[in-house]
Amino acid sequence: MKETPNTDPNKQSHLGHKVEFWCGVVVGYEHQEKQLSNGNDWRYKVRIIGDHSDVDQIDDENLSYASVLLSTDAGSGAAYKLKSVRISQGDTVYGIRGPNIPTFIIGVEPRKRSTILHSSGKFKTLSGFYGSLIKNNTLSGEFNEQLGPATPGGAPYTKTKSERDPADQKLNEIGIDPNEEGVVENVEEKITPPKEDVTKDWKPGEHLSKDKLFDIQEKTKKRQSPGRILFAAATQAVVQGIIEEETSKMLKAEANEIISKEKENNNTYTVAGVEYDTATGLPVETYVNSQGEEVNLEDLRNDTSNGEPMGTFDDQGNYYPPEFEPENLIRTDEIETDEGTFTEGSTYIPPGFEGATTIDGDSPT
Repeated sequence: MKETPNTDPNKQSHLGHKVEFWCGVVVGYEHQEKQLSNGNDWRYKVRIIGDHSDVDQIDDENLSYASVLLSTDAGSGAAYKLKSVRISQGDTVYGIRGPNIPTFIIGVEPRKRSTILHSSGKFKTLSGFYGSLIKNNTLSGEFNEQLGPATPGGAPYTKTKSERDPADQKLNEIGIDPNEEGVVENVEEKITPPKEDVTKDWKPGEHLSKDKLFDIQEKTKKRQSPGRILFAAATQAVVQGIIEEETSKMLKAEANEIISKEKENNNTYTVAGVEYDTATGLPVETYVNSQGEEVNLEDLRNDTSNGEPMGTFDDQGNYYPPEFEPENLIRTDEIETDEGTFTEGSTYIPPGFEGATTIDGDSPT
């Protein structure tokens, strides 16, 4: 058995002979961009404590690479089982090396709240944000401790992960009794959120999904929804990040083309039993003509069932039936009135009774 290489952990083993542990700091990404963008393996340039010092003349770009030895839960990539390595510039890493093995990184030291970021020095701790990684204050800091970084504006963690309360309330919310024994039936049905009814009528400002947006587009093409609704949905979709600006421009152009046709045809559309004018989006008002039939304003303008159009409209669009047309109405200031008279004793005599006599034969005056 001792003749078999790499199995005996003594000096006769090729693998175990003179294995060393080391500690170092990953240098800035600007010194290893070629590897990061198009390199083989997971490798990072590391300034190793002991091999290098604060005063040596070796520049960061001239340092050697250290490969990463992955944990068993990260996967090798076989059968598409893999997790990305999450090492950042400025991280303190630990590793092994030996005569018959490459320089491996086997772990990374977590950053603490007290970790101070530096921009100078050979072994400086850099911020992990580089290139397209932008610091947007999603979390309260670049560290990883038991309590963990909190979301700004939210309540900070006060308990460690092992001390946190069980999620019984969350189980109750999805219809699972945490105290119930046995196998939970229909788990997939319970935890699957209800699907949105994309065919429901939509108004600007309401919740909008990508499926709902394309439903609006289809309804607009079929003239079941006005063009202005598609235009508003295309505008809101960009704000919500559902579609890109270019897609929104295409949908708006499609909406404007339909709006133009709607104005030419003066069409109406019906939603939930209510008829709307496509040009204004307002409900179509209805009236009753001389035959008792329900008609809209435009029909009234052209109604000649009595030999001439029914009623008139003023400059503000107000409709007057024939009996109430302005020319047929008597103005109150044109009515002549006689308000009667009063006697010397302040007795009121109604109009037409000035010459009347009382029962006893006396004149009221």
